[in-house]
Amino acid sequence: MTVTPEERDAMQRLRNIMEGKSNPEPKTGRLVMAESTHEIELAGPGQATSADVSAMAAVLNRLNSLSNHVVDDMITESVVHGNVAEALVTERVNNGVKVGRYQILVKEDALRTAGKQFYSIYNSLTNDTIADDISLYETALAVVRYLNSGRFANDPAVRKLFEHDDAYTSHRVDAVQFKKRIVATRDPVKKDLYESRLQASMDRCMDAKRLIKTLAKECR
Repeated sequence: MTVTPEERDAMQRLRNIMEGKSNPEPKTGRLVMAESTHEIELAGPGQATSADVSAMAAVLNRLNSLSNHVVDDMITESVVHGNVAEALVTERVNNGVKVGRYQILVKEDALRTAGKQFYSIYNSLTNDTIADDISLYETALAVVRYLNSGRFANDPAVRKLFEHDDAYTSHRVDAVQFKKRIVATRDPVKKDLYESRLQASMDRCMDAKRLIKTLAKECR
């Protein structure tokens, strides 16, 4: 937005008045007037001319128009790009985030074998629990995106996300158990067996996580 020298002078004059400062005398040969057919208006100390007020109003109107255009552009962008729409309705809440009509809350349990941190999904309007004990944030966010798009918790795509998250959790628990057995045993044969099973559990765990991330991309 371009501001003319006259508008800039008017804004500075009004700012000086509001701050109790004196305004400089107008430059020689430049008297402020609305139009050539109107009489010249000379402002006294601490006073603003109608031309000053008009100039400020013009600047404010242009600023308001500019901000409205920005909002319109964001709304248009949100219709085309889902991630923009999601950003417009996402806000932080205690222990989590709210995305549209649903909240993802972060919980902790030091005794939880699959990791002390897990996630729950709540309906913000009804406060109903949609899902609890979700291991991956990617799962929770993908489910919330589906729910906000109009799908239900028993939708095949949502159920598939839950199934893969359960698989991830189960394989991670197995990996933890095998790791404990490796530490506890002194039998080299058993140790090799547990190490092999540990690696297999970790591989299955990562496979489940990759599937969840793939499914998460489909609901954007």
